[in-house]
Amino acid sequence: MSLPNELWLSIFEYLPSQSLRNVVLTSKRFHAIAIRFLYKHLILTSPTSFVTAYSALSSIQPLPHALLLGISPIVERPVEQLKEAVAVVSLAEGDDWTPIPLNRQTNRYRFFQIKDAYQPRFLADATVYENLLTQVTSFASLRQLVFRGMLLPRDLHSILRDLPNLRDLAVVHCTVHFTGVYIDVDHTSLKLQSLTLLDIRAVFPSNDDDTNPRNPRTRLRMLAQVPTIRTLAYDHTVWLHRVFTPSSPPPPLTALDIKFPIHKDRSRVPPGFISFLETLPSLRTLILRNHVPALLLSPRALPALCAISAPLSIISSICSGRSIIKLDIRDEAVLTPLYQVFVEAHSHLSRVQELSLFIGDWDDEVVLAIVARFPNLTKLQIRYARGGPSEDTILGMGSRTLYALPHLVSAHIFRIPLPPPPQSVLEARKRDDDTIYGAPGIGDTYFESMHDIDTVTDTLMEGVLSLQQLPFSQDISVDFMDEQEPRTSEPFDEYTRELIIAWNRTCPGLRTVQLHPGWVWRRADRIDHWVARPCESGIWGDVFG
Repeated sequence: MSLPNELWLSIFEYLPSQSLRNVVLTSKRFHAIAIRFLYKHLILTSPTSFVTAYSALSSIQPLPHALLLGISPIVERPVEQLKEAVAVVSLAEGDDWTPIPLNRQTNRYRFFQIKDAYQPRFLADATVYENLLTQVTSFASLRQLVFRGMLLPRDLHSILRDLPNLRDLAVVHCTVHFTGVYIDVDHTSLKLQSLTLLDIRAVFPSNDDDTNPRNPRTRLRMLAQVPTIRTLAYDHTVWLHRVFTPSSPPPPLTALDIKFPIHKDRSRVPPGFISFLETLPSLRTLILRNHVPALLLSPRALPALCAISAPLSIISSICSGRSIIKLDIRDEAVLTPLYQVFVEAHSHLSRVQELSLFIGDWDDEVVLAIVARFPNLTKLQIRYARGGPSEDTILGMGSRTLYALPHLVSAHIFRIPLPPPPQSVLEARKRDDDTIYGAPGIGDTYFESMHDIDTVTDTLMEGVLSLQQLPFSQDISVDFMDEQEPRTSEPFDEYTRELIIAWNRTCPGLRTVQLHPGWVWRRADRIDHWVARPCESGIWGDVFG
């Protein structure tokens, strides 16, 4: 207990929510120190959880800094996203649910297997929903706000203006209202730095007229005009670049993440997209997901670009004439076209320091090609699906190839399991072309801080109730629980360590080596021992940090 509070704070801020809850209940001193982290991130994705914890929410101190919200109200004319709801929750009691009669037009039971993962089972009645929005606006310290899998509030823009400290906003898998009257939306007072809009659904004619101010997508796009925004992520359901014009140019973005349609038959470049990219002189990081059409950029476009994550087909055109430092090839790279790209873009890729790629079939020659073309590498990641290097190849990799990379500190060379073919329409819709190859998803890149909220639904609400001695019923918002990859058992022994030790003499700068998904070998310096540690699967977390 003689340790200073500052040291405990540094420890507690890295604990997961379940551990934090246990720490808070340990002693009065730990409670006073850790309580500020326990409520830092809140998750409210079910009206049942909100009703149960309603009295405790108002007493939270200090106020939360991040909120994940996914609660929809009952409406007279249910939109598509709400048609599968089975009950309405009121404030009377946490388990007081009013069943929703089965509509003859619904496909609730017939097509249950392909049910949209973001169609909520429980809706809030008018009183619950009003109290929920009041509670949200009372969190004046909110810096991160995520709306996920819900019908967006009609007064969304006024809610945002009531949060003066909001910096990161994400709207994903949400439906926006159609408004019959024009609403003047003014975002000049917002101080957003990061905006994400993905899978935006709208009750609006399919032509999606961008010039119509009553179009809900148009009003949502206007958020991108906030002059303080530096990081922008969006997909083909909203095409944010449409809101920018010569008279209303985009803010000085430094990072851009765009998710194109999955289907490869949509080969057209979206109207205005090329001209939009050519108006971003300060852009440093560009991530293009799924199938991306050929992009013919002006040689003077994107002069500050130094980090690119994109399919192999456009690497040459994007990298040409630009000094790329970080390169991630998102889709499966066939060796012959890969080598051709290396040759074509060699003069522009010679400064690359961080390289990540996926090859379907392992070939020892790929390491030789990388070493020859990227002499300045500090981080290397090669993922493969079939075959693999032999023990002799691994043993001699340091003395035969990696020794030629004097700045290398991180080498990740491991096999990833490819998922089986999709078995349902929903599974096919949810699966991206590139992320199945182990390429980083939205939550695996620098955007992860925006969604840095405990993925176990309402775990922190359980902590609130434990502290307040309130009854707590089992959370039923399982629709919104993120799938967690099971942690693999340790797939190594002392012999694997010996393979890594063989690299010590020729690669003295190496600090991290990964040969299996989920586990890495690390050492502090060249005389330290290699120690195995669990790690996140996929790409290294700070590749685009």
